[in-house]
Amino acid sequence: MKARIRLRMQVQLHLGCAVIVAHSLGVPGFPTAQRLYSACTYDFVLITYRLQITRSGSQICAPHRQRRDFNPMRNETGGSGQQDRSAGLTARLASVLAGGMGSGGRYEHRDLFIAKGKGAHVEDADGKRYIDYMLAFGPLILGHAPRVLSEAIAQSLETGIMFGAACESELLLAEEVVSSFPCVDKVRFTNSGTEAVQSALRLARAYTGRDKILKFEGHFHGWADNVFISVKPVAHMGLASHPKPVPMTPGQPKSVIDDIVIATWNDFTGIEQIMSRHGCEIAAIILEPCPTNNGFLEVAPGFLEKLRTLTSAYGSILIFDEVVSGFRMALGGGQELYAIVPDLCTFGKAFAGGLPIAGFGGRDDIMSLLVDNAVSHLGTYNSGALSCAGALAVLRELKRDDQAVLKHIQQLGKELIAGFNQVFRETGAPLSAGGPGAVVSVYGSPTIPRTYRDVLSHNKELLSRIHRALLQRGIWSFARGTFMISAAHTEDDIQETVQMMKRVLTEDIKSGGACP
Repeated sequence: MKARIRLRMQVQLHLGCAVIVAHSLGVPGFPTAQRLYSACTYDFVLITYRLQITRSGSQICAPHRQRRDFNPMRNETGGSGQQDRSAGLTARLASVLAGGMGSGGRYEHRDLFIAKGKGAHVEDADGKRYIDYMLAFGPLILGHAPRVLSEAIAQSLETGIMFGAACESELLLAEEVVSSFPCVDKVRFTNSGTEAVQSALRLARAYTGRDKILKFEGHFHGWADNVFISVKPVAHMGLASHPKPVPMTPGQPKSVIDDIVIATWNDFTGIEQIMSRHGCEIAAIILEPCPTNNGFLEVAPGFLEKLRTLTSAYGSILIFDEVVSGFRMALGGGQELYAIVPDLCTFGKAFAGGLPIAGFGGRDDIMSLLVDNAVSHLGTYNSGALSCAGALAVLRELKRDDQAVLKHIQQLGKELIAGFNQVFRETGAPLSAGGPGAVVSVYGSPTIPRTYRDVLSHNKELLSRIHRALLQRGIWSFARGTFMISAAHTEDDIQETVQMMKRVLTEDIKSGGACP
């Protein structure tokens, strides 16, 4: 049986390689990958989804074998350069850490080995400096090693890092969160955004007595099996008006799609039709009010109001996943930005400046289900004193001087967007930049997308080449074209980044220097 499964996967893998290689090389008469995907099995889509194809002349690197000599800070074929220590350390790490990385999200910069960070900059093991727009996937709202956070951590180390019981920093932090989010009457803390989402969904199901959850295509709510669905689907998606749920990784049981309903973001007619069919079964609609996982997909005017009306009419809970948007887009996240109050929300990332703490909160009548453990919410590390003390210091810094930090971040982000768009116009690059400021998105199209399916037609290969070329020039951003801004970034950082983007487009991309 195992032998048959292995044979099946090998056949599908080689078929997948042939499809993508032929498509990337433009083989005449060969069907497009998208057409072939639609006729392939679910297993094939999962296997081929993450394949990385590297071209060098006429030679194709085997996509199922990780290249030991790959380093995005050098050139794509390895070379000598000044990266010997980073290369050695990443190879050593790969010998003991599965996949050579601590999270699958680090794949595009898996050979970047960081030695230290300060402010808006990091330095790798070979001493190369980068302007950091990854910010550890968003949490470092104040930059690396900010003084206020370092002092709070140092004080907590003296008085105790966790107790498994209530403490002052937990009390003070809870008060700050309740005063920040419009929807939050009561709050609970977790260790990650994924945990916070799971807790909010459990509460919604307990409150309504229903099982189904509605989420939007392209929105990310953590890596747990029951929500890691239709985040970046490439096939078997169904019609845009009636999307089908698509699990994102091998290992998810088929049953996870039974209680998930998928909708298209910004589709007024579609959401009305879906709720008319399933509304009385849906415990909650969960969404990112400011989705960024596939580039920033700004909500259409009136769409959040429509969701608020529909959930109220059908007795469903409206959940805003503010893990990215909370304390970044605005102090009170998307609910403050768009003046729509959900029933529950989740938060994390920027909330604590890099410490492992997140949370969820909402209406008192829903959160009261946690009283006396009527609905269970457990966790050894919940509300750890050190994490609470650090988060408290961050929130107070964000609120200081009439939220001067957030205003600074928004202003720099707008300048980066304007600078990028000017470069794109001058160079004729088929790109555009947008976003709310605190998060900047570069899109692989001159047209800014409104839905996930709009993104599918974008030039992802060009974005990937730009990402690698910027890394070589000391600019570290998300491979998907996202740039996170921190309080530590300066006007000089923004100007340097815009100039590097121009050099990448005029020197590296056009000359082929950034090509695989």
